[in-house]
Amino acid sequence: MEIYLKSRDFRNWLSVKNGPHTPLKLNDKNELVSKPEDEWDEDDFRKLTIDNKALNIMLVSLDKTEYNLVRRCTSAHEVWKLLILTHEGTEQVKNAKLALLNRDYELFKMQPNESIKNLYNRLLGSYSRRKHSRHGTLVMTNPPMMKSPSKWQTYASWH
Repeated sequence: MEIYLKSRDFRNWLSVKNGPHTPLKLNDKNELVSKPEDEWDEDDFRKLTIDNKALNIMLVSLDKTEYNLVRRCTSAHEVWKLLILTHEGTEQVKNAKLALLNRDYELFKMQPNESIKNLYNRLLGSYSRRKHSRHGTLVMTNPPMMKSPSKWQTYASWH
């Protein structure tokens, strides 16, 4: 989604990332306050249009289930944050998932009667899950030992 928004107009992505534009002005006390709609200028309209285009792109890209989840959001930024939370979870959930992935990696070993091809595919699957988890950096305290089963033990060299 991020790449698509950037490809349409990079400002769409900035609206999602930074939040929607709020037209502001200085009041008599030199404080920033919201501008009434009748005081909005062309720049305000342009920025609000970018915000609404980003929201529209996101909403039409979602399936019915995800749309129902975010339909009450009023900005693309809100939609994005809710989707991230829904699909990736809180920091505590992310850390728990990462710990499980690390544990799986550390306990990885060849199973009895497993072919090299199957071992390689399992290793690639494990790597892929870690790579695409987006939950931080792996800390490999004990890299897996690629120890072959005892029946594969080599014989001493022939003399």
